[in-house]
Amino acid sequence: MRRVPRGLAWFMLAAFPIVGEAQQPPSGARRLPPDGVVLQLLQTMRVVNAPALAPLVNALLSDTSAHMRPAPRRQATPADSARAAAVLAAVRASLAQYGDVAAAERDGYVRFLPWLPGQRLVHYNHLPNAIAANGRMDATRPTSLLYREDSSGRLRLVGAMYTAPGSATPDELDARLPLGIAHWHTHVNFCAPAPAVDPAALAEQTWDGATVARWLAISDEAACKAAGGVFVPQLFGWMVHVNAFEGDALEAVWGGHGRDAMGLHPAGHRAP
Repeated sequence: MRRVPRGLAWFMLAAFPIVGEAQQPPSGARRLPPDGVVLQLLQTMRVVNAPALAPLVNALLSDTSAHMRPAPRRQATPADSARAAAVLAAVRASLAQYGDVAAAERDGYVRFLPWLPGQRLVHYNHLPNAIAANGRMDATRPTSLLYREDSSGRLRLVGAMYTAPGSATPDELDARLPLGIAHWHTHVNFCAPAPAVDPAALAEQTWDGATVARWLAISDEAACKAAGGVFVPQLFGWMVHVNAFEGDALEAVWGGHGRDAMGLHPAGHRAP
């Protein structure tokens, strides 16, 4: 696939104001869905003063973020528990090998936002798996592997993230992982700078981290319009984390009960 020029990530967000849907490719061709396009563009952005972004990017993973929308919860049934346990066993059996980050990289997983230091949770994304996930969930082929840095800077495998199209209904999410146990979520209400008249002029643009942080801080459509930006109601599709290597406690694996859905914060953040 032809490489998309750097610096066009925000232009693409404006071009795809609601992403997360798989796009039908032309006859005889195959293309990434908009999610994949945006991910690829974010990977290749050139950003200076990137540490200014870290607190806002980390905040995106909190239940309290204005950019977080949880899926509706349901009462868990014994059948839900059995399904979740089967997925957990499959995740542990198939993904334990990726405790070695080098093994993940050899199998095509790519670090998300490699230019951004200070991420509390490091995603290693696999675009072919993301494409396949638009059709169905496969516990052995996550969209992302999840890592945390330990005190020595070594990445420790936490678990995996699975995705579903942004158009998925609660019933469709529940069929993949039960809403009574898993915390499905999506990221919403972003503001992107309006693209230049000549998009090619953005190809080699370098972004300042503090400037990008100011755009990320906007979560209201009226404020975005006042700032001259383009409002993005939903960025990417639905996501769910399975913290398979965080222990056996349900709250550690699935979030909740004193931890937020991402399992990042102990007290003070309420799971939906």
